Amino acid sequence: MPKTLILDIDNTLIEAMKELQPRSEAALRRWLARGHRLVFASGKNACALDDLIALLNMREGWHIASNGGVLAEPSTGRFERLACVGARSERCMEVMDALFIPYYVYTLDEIVVNRRMPQDQIDHLEFLKDPKVVRRRSIDPQAVVKLLMFIDETDEAKVTMLQHQLQPEFLGLHLVRTSSLLLEIHDQHQTKAAGVQALAEKLKLDLNELYAVGDSENDISMLEIVGHPYIVANASQSLKDRGWPQLASCQEEGVADLIDELLSC
Repeated sequence: MPKTLILDIDNTLIEAMKELQPRSEAALRRWLARGHRLVFASGKNACALDDLIALLNMREGWHIASNGGVLAEPSTGRFERLACVGARSERCMEVMDALFIPYYVYTLDEIVVNRRMPQDQIDHLEFLKDPKVVRRRSIDPQAVVKLLMFIDETDEAKVTMLQHQLQPEFLGLHLVRTSSLLLEIHDQHQTKAAGVQALAEKLKLDLNELYAVGDSENDISMLEIVGHPYIVANASQSLKDRGWPQLASCQEEGVADLIDELLSC
């Protein structure tokens, strides 16, 4: 029976700022050649998955983008928006402007800013294969899927100020840390778990039979609902505390090890 493997990308499958390693690429190709399903579940925009999907010659399949905000089928260019910040982004941008926090606005296929941004931040997003940052004087609130800020995890004072001023729970939003540098604002229903559930319903999959691998807080909801959750050795402590099976690190290509094990069964 075909298996379904759901993979976070950055720091799970691929080290941030780097390319897919040869052994991992070969393992993914073997997985697909055996008729199994591969799903990427990423915080990236859907179009940012195109290079990886093209590399693996994946001619069909749905993927989870924007941390569960979007289902995407790159082979057909179809998107299904599951959740978004939308008009509430106006309040978010107002608060971040008042706190002098630079922010990036993600739509389905672009990252939009309305001011000059630090070049090192733009370079970082481009290295992560996110869509090109475009500058516009005005931003359509209805098109906003999520917002992103560069706030180091050690800068708790800034996070606390943002929580206090924004009161995201009152707006039906969540602040989610997706790396040691990045903090995002999502709709409260915009989680990888919601994306996995939507995908399972669409493809008639049993959640208990799904395999998933992650490394950070935004992967927790996804790992909680699948029958076979795994984390990599470089995962954050909050994931390690859950006691999920641990693979070798992203650098040591733990996902490739898992694929080899599953294919040998």
